[in-house]
Amino acid sequence: MERYGFKRYIFVLPAIVFILSFMIYPLIYNLNLSFKDVTLITFIRGTSEYIGLSNYMEVISDPTFQRAALNTLIFTVASIFFQFVIGFLIALLFNKEFPLRNFLISLLMLPWFIPILVSGTIFKFFLSDLGFINNVLLSLKLIKEPIPFITNSNLALYSLVFVNVWLGIPFNFILLYTGLKGIPLELYESAEIDGATSWKKVWFITIPMLKPVIITTLMLGAIFTIKVFDLVWIITKGGPGNSSHLFSTYSYLLAFGNFKFGLGAAVSTIMLLVIVIVVGIFNIIKVED
Repeated sequence: MERYGFKRYIFVLPAIVFILSFMIYPLIYNLNLSFKDVTLITFIRGTSEYIGLSNYMEVISDPTFQRAALNTLIFTVASIFFQFVIGFLIALLFNKEFPLRNFLISLLMLPWFIPILVSGTIFKFFLSDLGFINNVLLSLKLIKEPIPFITNSNLALYSLVFVNVWLGIPFNFILLYTGLKGIPLELYESAEIDGATSWKKVWFITIPMLKPVIITTLMLGAIFTIKVFDLVWIITKGGPGNSSHLFSTYSYLLAFGNFKFGLGAAVSTIMLLVIVIVVGIFNIIKVED
């Protein structure tokens, strides 16, 4: 068997090359960039100098970054909460047998299969001042003037939360629904004999048995939501007036809009650090459980 020892590593070589080329190297390069004064001019001239933590200090003191950090927190917490609660309730509903269940499940999964570019473009049309929703509300005389869902600085972020919740429900549903299928029916039958109500069965049987799935679902949801970029950029581009910027969109704006690559790298590194902390917290909860 020893003579095949080296050959077996050849099969994992493509995966190793991929990870090093498209994951490890970009992370190291971005981290290195965040400690340098890299603008379009210094990048072209090759005169970028190390400036220590200056980029981090500059972005942290930037009001737009502070707004982006708060927006990311609100966007992430609100999205995960509603995605999970709605997905869990729908999973409980579809865990029971009824006509057309499989067909309805396939319809429920549609938002997950549609590309973000398409979904974002459709919702941008729906939520615009002259879009579908405002036209319907105006035609029904429920409003006197269009609601600025994505053009008002106080409403734009929450409109994005609404769209992201719609996109994330299928993901939460399918994980929780799959977990529900693994719970023995005998537990529910025994509880029913003891006179337990439906909600007591959910609270004392379903949730405890689903804890590993719930933690995994919330953790993955947090990772996906914190780094959301395309949806926000398609619908609002961080506007109006930088009111809906997240870490991801503000990093992109700094790097490729203002050509301040060092500052953009610093913001993306902070976003990565936040994700690592969130994953660590969930892993601690999982271990303690």
